[in-house]
Formats: sequence, C-alpha cells, structure tokens
Amino acid sequence: MQRNRTYECMCLLDNREVRKGWQPLKEAVVGMFKKHGAEMMSARRWDERRLAYPIKGQHRATYLLAYFKADTPQVTGIRRDLQFNESVLRSLVLGCEEVPASAYEPEADFDVNAIPVDDSPVASSTHVEDAPAVAGEANGAPVDAVEVNTTEEER
Repeated sequence: MQRNRTYECMCLLDNREVRKGWQPLKEAVVGMFKKHGAEMMSARRWDERRLAYPIKGQHRATYLLAYFKADTPQVTGIRRDLQFNESVLRSLVLGCEEVPASAYEPEADFDVNAIPVDDSPVASSTHVEDAPAVAGEANGAPVDAVEVNTTEEER
C-alpha cells in the first residue's frame, strides 16, 4: 500500500561544489527527488556553517532544506541517490506533519565567492607537555588501574 506523505530533508552540500554554482547544484539535488516522483514543495538554502567534525575532509558545508511529498516506497530511492551523490556530504530525511510558512519565503541571495575557505582543524587546547606521559597517570600522579570488562580467561 502506497501512502503519500510530506517529508523534510536537510542536505549538507560540499562547498567546493557550491562555489562552482549554487543554482545548478540545487537543481541537480532537486532533480534527484523528482526522478523518484516526489512533488517538491520547497527547496532553499538554509545556511553555510562550520561542521562539528570533518565529513569527507570538509570542515564547512552549505545546508539545503527541502520539503517534498512522496509515496513511502519512493523515499528509499531518494535516500540512496543522496547517499551516493558526491556533492551531498550528508542528508537526513524525516516525515513531517506540515511545512512551516518560512519554507515558502523567497531564498535570500548570496555570493558563492563569500563562502569561507574550508577551515583548518582547530588545534587542541591540550599541549603535549600538559598531557599525561603514561596511560594511567592524571595530574602527574599515578592512578590505580581500572578493571575493564574482562573475563577470567583474559586475566
């Protein structure tokens, strides 16, 4: 039984591809939805941000927020295409009850050349000389050994 539902999809797009052209990239991603018969309700740039951790070597990404209607079985194909697309770093598709009014607002213009160059990894605040020299030491003093889930045979 097919059931037509409304879905929300957040895609993290590779900034290297965004710099080549936002509109063609957006149309290519939207095309993946339409290829599987989805009815696009809204697709717009949400923001460009630093990632919490590197994904495929990238430290920043541009977010595309899309709302669409599709039959439940079609979503599997959409997820698969998003997963294997080189321009999409990550995506998340969720069912939603209704599309917020802000999704229909016109997309704000932005300059793809203003996207910051990929950030270098943030240096750790712990310096080598501050780190314990040997495992099991903390604050310069030895710490009693902690038993880790071991069996009698492993001891």
